[in-house]
Amino acid sequence: MNERIPALKREEGIPRSRRGKKLLRLLIALFIIVLIVLFFRSPLAEISEIQITGTQYLSKDEVASQLGVTTGDSFFVPSIGKLKKRLAELEPIESVEIIKNFPGQLRVEVKEYPQVAVQLASDGKVFAVLSNGLTLPIPEGNLLDKPILSGWKPDEANLIALCRVLDELPHYLLADLSEIHPDPSTSYPNRIKLFTRSRFEVVTTIEKLKEKITYLSDIVQNREPGKIIMLEADTYLPYSAENVTEDLQ
Repeated sequence: MNERIPALKREEGIPRSRRGKKLLRLLIALFIIVLIVLFFRSPLAEISEIQITGTQYLSKDEVASQLGVTTGDSFFVPSIGKLKKRLAELEPIESVEIIKNFPGQLRVEVKEYPQVAVQLASDGKVFAVLSNGLTLPIPEGNLLDKPILSGWKPDEANLIALCRVLDELPHYLLADLSEIHPDPSTSYPNRIKLFTRSRFEVVTTIEKLKEKITYLSDIVQNREPGKIIMLEADTYLPYSAENVTEDLQ
């Protein structure tokens, strides 16, 4: 009796179609990697143009130097956040907007602290005083329509506080202030004396200036020149009345 020999089972392997798909995916991945490497080495991944706008007290060269990148450098590195941190170290800059326009354009839009006053040096040179208290050479051609600060020490806390207040005043009110001096007293260590272009002499404090400026504007527009005190109470004395008092004495 003949016995039947069972057929041997074939070893199961990976179907050809699946092997082909894996190989295809691998080739595609390698192709993408090669493209990425070639892209980052191509001019498309480089900075081709740097535009800097908004500077007045800083030069464009100073901003570009602090930025730390130049044409031909990577368009993607450093990041926008890192570039902003670098420029934040420049004292005249209040804020900055950095925009990357592909391919290759880097735009830097600078906003500097506004000028609120001027200072005269002993040699007659004129300096701009910014709203953060920073003093810089005034650009040629700028109008001297801001109050002159006299008798202030650099980096003085009251000077910085005054600059912040001046920055908050409307331009039409600020334009009438011609000169501001420190005038401290025991009761008012931040007292100031200011003079207006309309020939008024005013005594107040830094913190009260913003609060009292409307009252000052009303007097300037409707009264003859004189002395004004704006502290806890407000008083006004025209120069003409002062002269009469002196004559009677």
